[in-house]
Amino acid sequence: MHKITVKDFPQLDFGDVRRNERFVTIINNVSSQPGASIPKQNKSWYDTKATYEFFKNKDVSIEALKKTMMHYGATKTADEMTLLIAHDISNISYNDLQADGLGYLDNKEGQGILCYSSIAATTEGLPLSLLYQHTWTRPPEELGKSIKRKQRAFEDKESYRWYEGMEEVNKLLGDEVRKIHIADREADVYELFFHAYQSNTDLLIRARHNRSLTNGSHLWDSIAEQPIAATVSLDVPDKTGKKKLKVEAEVRYHQVEILRPQNNKNSYESVTLTAIEIKETCLSGRQESSEQDTIHWKLLTSLEVNNTTDVLQCVKWYTYRWLIERFHYVLKSGTKIEQLQLKDAESLQKAIAVYSMAAFRVMQLVYESRHHPEVSCTVILTKAQWQTLYMLIHNSNEIPKKPPALQQAVMWIGKLGGHLGRKSDGPPGLKTVWQGYQQLCHAASVYELMTQKI
Repeated sequence: MHKITVKDFPQLDFGDVRRNERFVTIINNVSSQPGASIPKQNKSWYDTKATYEFFKNKDVSIEALKKTMMHYGATKTADEMTLLIAHDISNISYNDLQADGLGYLDNKEGQGILCYSSIAATTEGLPLSLLYQHTWTRPPEELGKSIKRKQRAFEDKESYRWYEGMEEVNKLLGDEVRKIHIADREADVYELFFHAYQSNTDLLIRARHNRSLTNGSHLWDSIAEQPIAATVSLDVPDKTGKKKLKVEAEVRYHQVEILRPQNNKNSYESVTLTAIEIKETCLSGRQESSEQDTIHWKLLTSLEVNNTTDVLQCVKWYTYRWLIERFHYVLKSGTKIEQLQLKDAESLQKAIAVYSMAAFRVMQLVYESRHHPEVSCTVILTKAQWQTLYMLIHNSNEIPKKPPALQQAVMWIGKLGGHLGRKSDGPPGLKTVWQGYQQLCHAASVYELMTQKI
């Protein structure tokens, strides 16, 4: 990948030119060597020490890193007037690390940091940028207090993170951009539904609760009584995410008016949304599918839904929520963020922000090749990288004048990472690409040294 520079961050300001440059250097180092330790990513002890000092430096605040990320992410979406925004929360675990300030995760046995991220994508599912991120820790003394959550104000609940994240994205992108927020069951929060009334904003959320309706019935009981609008054929990925299976499913949808929960203090008595149910039929022919694997999606949306075509558009857009999970996969398994040995939670939170920007760049390499297969690989790879890649794959130093297409280059990178490239294998996945790209970066560095003019 082309190295990013300070000029790519118009609002970059950590109070010192050297800190600004170190920030960019760390992103480039992690991008080219995902998974390597900090000492291995740096060429000297001076650079290694400077990286540790960056994360430890009190003048580099978590808030400043967040703002830098957001403004950089916004520049990558400037050409789009409609954006899908996928949101999710992930646990970053440091169970074996003795670091000050870590909090509990799912129980008292696990410790770490929680990370809320928002990714912008096109309506065709191409990830454009990491727009927003917020990290926090749960104080150990608060373990068990969730049983009293109904007594707490919304702003004091962890579910407020969803509202806050969507609100920050709305402010960042402004009213002129159409924003479609997509989230999983955790975002089935009554207060979130009113984002739909903001300018140029819609919601598409997978439902968790069988909420009460103004007509006296309950949400999903009411939808189940609706006539089948259509029976459709869906392409559902298997557990590996590679092969797709044909699944027959019944579609029902209906506009509903959801009542305010009994213990909720929101000023709005009700909210109107469209409920969509996609339920796999017993005739779909998946002999190995268990009840747990059976497709049964329940979605709530503020998008206009007038027919089955609109429903299927919502379903397609919801499947792009998978992008945020793939991003967290690259962050944790690719960059090995959970293996960092920093001494306190604040330093680790800064590292998560920086490593996240690098992880997104690695992820984008794969998705760009799938959405724009025929463009020249030079949009992503440097001249030294694509030439080195060609020599490694073909075992020849006779380099063509014309660089290969991006899809072809990524196939070769995947091969370096262990992808066999058989017809049944499909395109290389994230893991083989980041492993192959790391090898390519090492080889390209040697190639550049050997071809330098003396």
